Amino acid sequence: MELSYLIGLLGGLVLFLYGMNLMSQGLELAAGNKMQKIIERFTSNRLSGVLIGTIVTAVIQSSSATTVMVVGFVNANLMTLGQAVGVIMGANIGTTVTGQLVALDIVKIAPLFAFAGFIMANFVKGKQRVKFIGTALLGLGILFMGMNIMSDSMKPLRESQVFIDLITKLHNPILGILAGVTITGIIQSSSASIGILQIIANQGLITVAGSMYIVCGFNIGTCVTSLLSSIGTSKNAKRTATVHILFNVIGTLIFLILTLILPITQNVDKIMGASPAAKIANMHTFFNVGSTILLFPFANSLVKLSSKIITGEDKFRESKALKYINLAHKKSPIALFTDVRAETLRMLGLTEKNLDLVMNDFYKIDDETREELYDNEDVINYLNDAISSTIIENLPLAKDPDLSEKYTDYLRISRDLERMGDHIKNFYEEYYLIAKEDGSFSIECTQEIDKIHTALHQIYETIQGNETQADKIYFIQKAYKDNIRLNESIRSAHLERMKSGACMLNTSVSYEKMLIALERINSYLTNAGKLLV
Repeated sequence: MELSYLIGLLGGLVLFLYGMNLMSQGLELAAGNKMQKIIERFTSNRLSGVLIGTIVTAVIQSSSATTVMVVGFVNANLMTLGQAVGVIMGANIGTTVTGQLVALDIVKIAPLFAFAGFIMANFVKGKQRVKFIGTALLGLGILFMGMNIMSDSMKPLRESQVFIDLITKLHNPILGILAGVTITGIIQSSSASIGILQIIANQGLITVAGSMYIVCGFNIGTCVTSLLSSIGTSKNAKRTATVHILFNVIGTLIFLILTLILPITQNVDKIMGASPAAKIANMHTFFNVGSTILLFPFANSLVKLSSKIITGEDKFRESKALKYINLAHKKSPIALFTDVRAETLRMLGLTEKNLDLVMNDFYKIDDETREELYDNEDVINYLNDAISSTIIENLPLAKDPDLSEKYTDYLRISRDLERMGDHIKNFYEEYYLIAKEDGSFSIECTQEIDKIHTALHQIYETIQGNETQADKIYFIQKAYKDNIRLNESIRSAHLERMKSGACMLNTSVSYEKMLIALERINSYLTNAGKLLV
């Protein structure tokens, strides 16, 4: 093979992969965090999960992005392992759209796509989403131009006996599958792998029958991405990645058995379409849809098998370490945002835990309670720093304006929760000092504190409830105003007790500081709550 052809082949490959990546990025950004919300909300049953997984992957043109999001959702407890199975199956179907797209013979008008996309992405004024769609079109044009260059550069390979011998060996099922796994494992995109195989087939360098096993390998190789994204996650998130592998491996084994008992390889050319590229695209679709139909009834068995492979349960212990943010999700701002949200909700939970610690046992000042309170406060401070750093570092990657605004909101939420934690600690310190000096608060004071505690819990419950966003904001705002009025009435009552001499000076000063702390806790919790819902 001459050097000029090799340069053309490598250049075409770069353009092809770059175009596919650009198209996927553009579509993902155009879809914005709506895809994330759709996956999160509409996967209540497994069948709808398959449908949503198919649609989302077809839209963003990346099964890897979908499965990474799903692993993140399970890790963040936003989705169960059972729900995740359906979405994974759907993602395998949705990824076949790329192959069907590549099979279309639109090489001659590819420069037109690239030109139109470039104009939309760089010169059209208006909504950001138009620019993202332009980026996707530009990527599509570059993809087909790269295909054309690769196709022309591969023509001399028809005369290469070494290449012909190599391709012949790949007709062996085991070697074909291993080759497919290796290629997709390296480039981490089954869609790109299918596209490259279609180009090779169009040049007559491999038969459709010979490419069947390579396609099976592509499906297994794409699991590498979800496997990598599950590193450092919860047991169930690891099981989600394991289910992805099991689904594709079992599907491949079933297909291999069918090729042994049915004349599939002999008739694949007759039943799969016109051009070699179309045949490969149809075969890929047939394989993935068929695997889903066959394995869908056994989804629970896949979950059980994954639990036997990944055994045990997560040990719950709060520590100064990230529990949900997975830096492997940096490539997908949407998946990373899911992690940030989960970590922030963990932070919210710690503030609630500390609030309960200091209020449920108002006079309890034992060392165990104090130690737990301060340990939790240390974790809250750590999470504020870690969440803020993650957001600031990755904010430039969130090109979608809505997603960028969400990241900014969570920067504020993290800050407010950290300040809230400080005021909970301040509240505790005031009554701790009184208790250490054998002082005490009146029964009225204790009852008033209980009322404020109950009122603050209403905000926590609303944040975690199932109401609509508008209803939640309304209830949070109402609870905030009720708390202010309650605090003011308590202060007035306390002032009257001071006038009558019912309260001692030292406890009165501390009690006033405690009411100020509770007032600020109410304010910060309200600010965070309205942004969290």
